[in-house]
Amino acid sequence: MKQLAIVIPAYKATFLRTALDSIAAQTCQDFTLYIGDDCSPYEVGAIVDEYRSKMSLVYKRFETNMGGNDLVAQWERCIAMSQGEPYIWLFSDDDVMEPRCVELFYDTIKKSHDNYDIYHFDVEIIDNEGGVIQTCQRYPQSLDNYEYYKGKLSGLYASLVVENIFSRYIYERKGGFKKFDLAWGSDTATWIIFSERNGFNTIDGAFVQWRNSDENISPNLSNPIVERKVNALLDFFEWSFDYFKSIGHNCFFINLRAFISRMRSFANYISDEQLHASVKRFCSSHGCKFANVLLYFVIMALKRRA
Repeated sequence: MKQLAIVIPAYKATFLRTALDSIAAQTCQDFTLYIGDDCSPYEVGAIVDEYRSKMSLVYKRFETNMGGNDLVAQWERCIAMSQGEPYIWLFSDDDVMEPRCVELFYDTIKKSHDNYDIYHFDVEIIDNEGGVIQTCQRYPQSLDNYEYYKGKLSGLYASLVVENIFSRYIYERKGGFKKFDLAWGSDTATWIIFSERNGFNTIDGAFVQWRNSDENISPNLSNPIVERKVNALLDFFEWSFDYFKSIGHNCFFINLRAFISRMRSFANYISDEQLHASVKRFCSSHGCKFANVLLYFVIMALKRRA
């Protein structure tokens, strides 16, 4: 059995060949690629067929689309296609891994004696044509989950999905991904949970390239969707506050700054009543019940400036 399962929940076809080319070009082929077709209307299966002779792969077309309603469930049913490999890399249908990623992953787990549950690649952002438009802040070689959280919420660290390889042990022990509505914050919460033992170990020498393209899903700013996103955000902040409190960290001010920043983006798409209720809920869950009026006026001021 191979040690690494690379898993792609596939739907779009535009950049799929580029993603598969980058996997087929890996200098180390000690992996199996699993592709779960989320009932795509595009020719995903035909594209995958072009690569069957180039690497070890398993393809399955699901008869129902799940990602449109429950993205985390789609991730998990694709991971369920894998066959017990000790490590899982949840990748995508439009991003790119540099040629030595798998080779360097194996080098790193050997040097670290398999002591980590998350191995991280630093990220470059690419455009439609594959040109690098930004190199994100590099992670330190070792990063604990609280420092990761502070860096993520302050905007210091980019945190996506495709740049992390995680152990099957931690995935199964923790019951898969942390779920929030619309998967809003699910990846960040999951990385916090998965890295709680020894933090992140950063793999040096290769990047994962995340594509910022015209195909990226445009934000849905209708009131019902924004309201769901706000509620999911509040669920996430409440969870993170309780989680870090349980291990001796107070992330109140981290969450407060992040809450104000994110609510500034949402404030013009929800009613003042919804905004006030959200502020009240945040303050209540973070033990600052008497500060909600002040916080409400801060966000209203930001709303007028947006």
